Amino acid sequence: MTLRCLSGILTSLSALALVSAPLQASADEFIGFGQAGVPGGWALEAFPVFQHTSPNSNTIYSSFNPAYFTETGFTGTHRDQFEFWLNGSVGYSNTHGAPGGSGFGGAYPNLGIEYYYNVLVPDQPPGSPGYKTFWTSPTFTIAFPNGSSKTAGFGAGANQYSFGFNVNNYLQIGRWGITFNPIELNYATRNLNETAIADGQMVKFKGGLSATFMDVAGGYQVRDDLFLGLHHAYSIYSWKGSDFPEMREGKIGPSFTYFGFAKYGLYVSGNVNFDYYTSSNLKKSVSVTMAIVKNL
Repeated sequence: MTLRCLSGILTSLSALALVSAPLQASADEFIGFGQAGVPGGWALEAFPVFQHTSPNSNTIYSSFNPAYFTETGFTGTHRDQFEFWLNGSVGYSNTHGAPGGSGFGGAYPNLGIEYYYNVLVPDQPPGSPGYKTFWTSPTFTIAFPNGSSKTAGFGAGANQYSFGFNVNNYLQIGRWGITFNPIELNYATRNLNETAIADGQMVKFKGGLSATFMDVAGGYQVRDDLFLGLHHAYSIYSWKGSDFPEMREGKIGPSFTYFGFAKYGLYVSGNVNFDYYTSSNLKKSVSVTMAIVKNL
């Protein structure tokens, strides 16, 4: 059995600094992502996240989207394929009495397109010793302003356009599988609303360029329906051209993908992430991220 129905979509949003800085967007890969989906089919996808930031801040949210997979791509065969989706996130984050709005909110309504190409076509059954496959999938997203001018809670700082690009990859040899994204780029434009700063001036803040390096989820197929392994990602938020100070985060933790419900068209993946490094202006956090995909 393969994970051919799963898609490598850039949707895991990380609410890191909700009072003064914009909601940051970072990716979480899952074991098996980067492969094409069911040809000519629809899927419903959800990406729930729970994040605890020391000492007492919590954020819970999820993005949801319908996705459509074309029958074929440029080759006119099932060797390649396009995926299109419409996505958005809703959630809650602690405000701890900070002024500026409710802890509940929405963020990053976005459109995305991903192109899948099977570079190495397998000639052996999935999971067998001779099984080898390699997929690559460039992905582009555009996110739209959420219309919120609040400075606290989920969705704060997300009232701008942003653009994301990455090239996702999946390699499986025998029972070892790895999804890897060498670099993911996200550029956030200037906010549409003004925010008051200390001297009373009103400023439209710009998020600028953020990047995630070596977003990797890989592991071993311990059973026909289960991969177990590790996830890792290193992110630099507000890296270039930003009005906010640069923030860095490295995270790592266990990862799984379960496809025991494949006969129902249901696939579940998850990561537990622990910060092993944060810059001095970013507090350490622990997060649980999941991907739930239902083929229609």
